[in-house]
Amino acid sequence: MNSQNEKTVKNFLLELTDKLGATIIGGLTDAVISDVTSDSRNAGSGKIFVAIKGVTTDGHKFIADAEKKGVSAVVVQQDEELPMLSIPIAIVKDSREALVILLHKLLGNPPDKLFAVTGTNGKTTTTHILRHIFTRAGEKAGIIGTLGYAFEDGEHNKLPVTTPGAEQLWRILAQMRNRSISAVAMEVSSHGLDQKRTWGLDFNVAIFTNLTQDHLDYHKDMESYLAAKCMLFSGLRKTSIALVNIDDPYAERIIAENRGTLLTYAIDNTKADIVAEPKSIGISGSRLALRTPWGRFDVHTHLQGRFNIYNVTAAIGATMARGYAPDAIISAIESFKSVKGRFQKVELGQPFAVLVDYAHTPEALRNILITAREMTDGKVIVVFGAGGDRDNSKRPLMGKAASELADIVIITSDNPRTEEPLKIIAMIEQGMHSDSNYKKIPDRREAIFEAIRSAEKGDVVLIAGKGHEDYQILGDETIHFDDVEIATEAIERILCKK
Repeated sequence: MNSQNEKTVKNFLLELTDKLGATIIGGLTDAVISDVTSDSRNAGSGKIFVAIKGVTTDGHKFIADAEKKGVSAVVVQQDEELPMLSIPIAIVKDSREALVILLHKLLGNPPDKLFAVTGTNGKTTTTHILRHIFTRAGEKAGIIGTLGYAFEDGEHNKLPVTTPGAEQLWRILAQMRNRSISAVAMEVSSHGLDQKRTWGLDFNVAIFTNLTQDHLDYHKDMESYLAAKCMLFSGLRKTSIALVNIDDPYAERIIAENRGTLLTYAIDNTKADIVAEPKSIGISGSRLALRTPWGRFDVHTHLQGRFNIYNVTAAIGATMARGYAPDAIISAIESFKSVKGRFQKVELGQPFAVLVDYAHTPEALRNILITAREMTDGKVIVVFGAGGDRDNSKRPLMGKAASELADIVIITSDNPRTEEPLKIIAMIEQGMHSDSNYKKIPDRREAIFEAIRSAEKGDVVLIAGKGHEDYQILGDETIHFDDVEIATEAIERILCKK
C-alpha cells in the first residue's frame, strides 16, 4: 500500500495541513487510525478525536477525557486554550471542516450522483420523486431526509434530524456506495448547512423549492435563515446544476449567491427555463403541461395540489438536466403514488375525505388548505397545533391561515414538549378571526375524533402538523401517536355507529 494512503496519524494530520493549513503540535507517528469521531463518548484507542463547538456543548471541554480513553490524536479549533497532552494535536480554524476531511480520508468517496433539495416546504416529496425516477431508470438509489434514510426501495431507518451530522452522514453515504448505490436524493436543511454537516460534499444538483417562515427559534430572523440556504448554492462547482424556483420571492438572493450552472423553474413566471402549466387539480391527482429546454410534455401525477406541481416540476427538471431520458422520467412521474404523511389519504369507504399532512408552517398550512378547498364543494375541517419550544412567532400566522381558509377549525396539540399546551393554543388563537368557527381541544386524539364526527358527505378533513411522525412529545415523555392510526380508528367507530 502506498504510504500516502495508509491510515496513520501522520497521514491523517498531514491531510489537514494540506487542506486547511493546520498547525501540528507533537510527533507525527505511524500509529494506525481505525476511526474518527467528534463524540468523546466514542473516543478510544486508534481513533482521532475532533473537538467541535456545538449548539449546546463544546467538545473542547472533553479533550483531556479523550486522551485518557486512548485516542491517538486530537483536532482543535485555533482559538482554543490547549491542555497539556502527550499525543499529537492539530490546530485548525474550523474543526467542522477538519472532521469532514478526516471522514473523507477514512471512508472514501460517496456515491457519484448527489442531488440536494433545500427549502422550507417540499423537500421530502421532491426527494422521494427523485429516488423513484432514479429507480425506474434502472439505477440503485438511496434517500436521506425527514423520513430517515433508505437503501434502494427498502424500509426507512429513522434519523434524529432531517440532515444528519457529518459523522453519521458520511457513514450512511459510505454504506450506500458499498451497496453499489450510484444516485442519492438528499434533503438539506438550514440547520445542516449552518452547522456544515454537508460541507465538502460535491452535489451534482441543488434544488431550491421555496422559503417561508420557520426555524426562527434557531436562526432568529429570515435573513439568517436565507443566508443558511444560500450556503448550498455558494458551495457548488460550475459544473453542478442549480435549479431554482423563481416564483419564490427569495429566489433572487439564491441566484446571486449561486456558483453552479443555473436553471430556473416556475408556474407563474413564464420567463423560467422550465414552466409548468396546471391543467387540472383534483382528488385523484393533477395534470400539467411542461415546457422545458428538452421539449414540451404532458404530465399526469397522482399527487394533488399546486404545491405538488412545483415538486414534480423540480424533480423532472433536475433529472432531465442530468441526462435522464424524458420518456422514462414522465413514466416514473405517472407511476409515483404518494409519500407517507404528505397529503396522505385515509380511506375506509367513508363519504368524506380524510387527509394527513406534515404542514407545520403558515405557508404550508395555507397551501394544503387551498388544495383541500379546491377538492370539495363541502366543508373543509382542519385539525392542527404548533410545536412547543420552537419558533412561536408562526403560531398566530397559522391561526390566521386556518381561519381564512377552513370552515371548521380545531386547534389542538402538536408536540408541546415542555410548554403548556393551552399556552401554545392561546398563541394560535391570537391569529384567528373573531367570527371563525373554531374549537380548542388540547387532546390531539379527541380533536381528531371531533373533526371526523363533524364531517358530512363531500367534506374534507385535514389533519395537519405531524404527518409521518408516529410519536408525540409531552414534557420529557415521548409516546406513540400516529395521526393515520387515530383517524382510522375514528372513522371505523363512527361508521359503525352510523
